[in-house]
Amino acid sequence: MAVSGADSLTGLGRLVRLIVRRDRVRLLVWVLAIVGVVLVSAGSLPPLYPDRKAQLQYVELASGNPALLAFGGPGSGFDDPNIGVILVNEVQLWGGMTVAVMAVFLLTRHTRAEEDDDRADVIRSGVVGRHAPLAAAALVVTLAILVVSLACAAGFIALGYATVGSLSLAASLAAMGLVFVGVTAVAAQVTSSARATLGASTAVLGAMFLLRAIGDAGTRWPRWLSPLGWAQSGRAFAGERWWPLLLCVALTGGLVVVAHRLSSRRDLGSGLIASRPGPDQASRWLAHPVGLAVRLQRGALIGWTLGLLLFGALYGSIGDQIGAFIEDNPVYADLVAQLQGADLTDSFFATALAMLALLASGFAVSAALHLRTEENAGRADSLLAGPLSRTRWAASYLGVAIVGSTAIVLAGGLGTGAAYALVAGDAAEVPRMAGASLVTVPGVLVFVGIAMALFGLAPRAALAAWAALAVVFVISFFGELLRLPQWARDLSPFTHLPALPAEPLRWGPVLAVLGLAAALMAAGIWGLNRRDIAAA
Repeated sequence: MAVSGADSLTGLGRLVRLIVRRDRVRLLVWVLAIVGVVLVSAGSLPPLYPDRKAQLQYVELASGNPALLAFGGPGSGFDDPNIGVILVNEVQLWGGMTVAVMAVFLLTRHTRAEEDDDRADVIRSGVVGRHAPLAAAALVVTLAILVVSLACAAGFIALGYATVGSLSLAASLAAMGLVFVGVTAVAAQVTSSARATLGASTAVLGAMFLLRAIGDAGTRWPRWLSPLGWAQSGRAFAGERWWPLLLCVALTGGLVVVAHRLSSRRDLGSGLIASRPGPDQASRWLAHPVGLAVRLQRGALIGWTLGLLLFGALYGSIGDQIGAFIEDNPVYADLVAQLQGADLTDSFFATALAMLALLASGFAVSAALHLRTEENAGRADSLLAGPLSRTRWAASYLGVAIVGSTAIVLAGGLGTGAAYALVAGDAAEVPRMAGASLVTVPGVLVFVGIAMALFGLAPRAALAAWAALAVVFVISFFGELLRLPQWARDLSPFTHLPALPAEPLRWGPVLAVLGLAAALMAAGIWGLNRRDIAAA
């Protein structure tokens, strides 16, 4: 018997309340983190570009470099720049993509991941319509996106940006996020696991970014194949156009309808595309705890490595221009070249390598906290029921976190050095930048230690490792603008490391920070060996 549209949404309101109740902290962290970083970035721009001369210098640097156009956007309004145009070029793309990532993770968590963990069976056994769980998840994520957008708009206006442009920019962030509500909703019906849903959705995001980057850096037409390009075509602060944003909304609606239709054509717990069966027997490598840890995280490791390589290449590609730009902008010089007597270009690269290290810290925290994921899912019980000790189990994931983080940091340094070598005509820059990047590794490993210490000693607070990373990010890159006291800046492990290549190498601070990281990891393992498993 056919089910009416109203009946298929039975229990929608209760499911919305359940999702909000379960994810109240997670939602709050996502919203505050995105809004906070976007607004801090927005607040930092007026002092950097206080007059038209500085704004024209920014346009000259950004518009003359294809790599910056690929990573920043089409440069709408560069023919008559203002501080709002610079804001768009600085925050629109990465801000919108971050909102999209939030949509992907939250929607996957409350759709496909619920089916993987068999919680969807329990929910559907009650008085709940077939499509109510998907509709509830999409509604909550949409509301979260709108909250981010409205908060950003209010913040832009409060910081002195033009009202209409602020609304347009904030709407473009929401438009990018909404598209991936639809993309993830479809992926959750097509794929047969949460991991596959995340992989498919992020692959679509990467493809959309690539099409838009090709369009902005060269031939224009590919950008119209990407909804990210549509959102950027809203021209905030440069003669706003609203119809490209409506295209994003229309695409979102169409994708949600497709997801609704596909949901009616599959069984609960399965996907339209069946999982590929694995081999009859696992390899000897997978029978080892290190091999299993590598297998579970190899996709993330490859993605982070390629991402840092590209970001490093972006920084290196402007190395030959940054010296003249900083010299003409004393405020920016004060932020980047804070080392007395240091070369301005080397100071820029020291800051760039520190930023790459902070990005790599995201993988470090994620890799270390995979222990928490395995424990909460109950898989740790099966492993630890045999001869595998807790110390070896934890050490296998710590090994992946340590080696993987080092490889990712090195990839960023190699990308920076290779791109700078091309523009400067000096191949020696490749090993110089790669070596300088490795000095930041102890700071990254501190975050591995923080995550491990929290997991072992206070597992319910393990996610606070992400908060620690967010705090250090603000300290590292906005400490000067916020006029933070020295004690606050000293909370960042990167503050204590020599800022290569602008400073000479000093082994004392490097070994001290490395010792701190090792002590935190040891404390976490000690705590893990003295608490109950699955107590998180």
